[in-house]
Amino acid sequence: MVITYAACVSNMINDIMRVHLRTLEEISNKGFSLGVGFDGAEPVFMKSTYSREWIDHYLVQRYFDLDPTIHFGKSATGFTTWGDLRRHYPTSNKFFDDAARFGLDCGNTMSIHVDGQVSILSCSGSKWGDTERRLAKAALYSIHAVHHRESCRYTIKEKSKDVIRLMCAGYQDREIAERLGVKLETVRQRRQTAMQAVEATSTAQLISLVIKYGLI
Repeated sequence: MVITYAACVSNMINDIMRVHLRTLEEISNKGFSLGVGFDGAEPVFMKSTYSREWIDHYLVQRYFDLDPTIHFGKSATGFTTWGDLRRHYPTSNKFFDDAARFGLDCGNTMSIHVDGQVSILSCSGSKWGDTERRLAKAALYSIHAVHHRESCRYTIKEKSKDVIRLMCAGYQDREIAERLGVKLETVRQRRQTAMQAVEATSTAQLISLVIKYGLI
């Protein structure tokens, strides 16, 4: 069985995510909500462990545009409690009253801003102490780093992408040539073109950069 570099990276990312999501479960009471990489209306990654009933109600009421935890996260960085948000956003009383009917009567919210993107974490439960805040902050920064993609100046031609996709799947040059219906030398030329495009000096670096920038 061939274990590709891409597969190793994917497994590592999955392990990191599992560890930090488990941490967030441990410091929340009845669930948490996480939005990573807001750079407009929608985040690049979302995760919620609240009850299905509350999530459905949230969507039906279209609370995404009214949610004070999101308004806080987009306008400020740091930590706050739901009680403080209720006082700071008096128009949010209906939102918090509705949440309380689903058992979400208190909680904590944390926001970070990195490279022009915002990540917001909201956890149900009593007010965090210093330990919980440190754990939440570490988890939020790590999950943000996993899902944040830097702006990229590189572009790769589509034919070279076809070669790289098969490389990432564990195929050797001759197998790639057969699958694409091209000559072996063509496969090597397309790989070399891709390496020049991203300024890579090795195949391993090429795949690393392609994964980092989401180029395939």
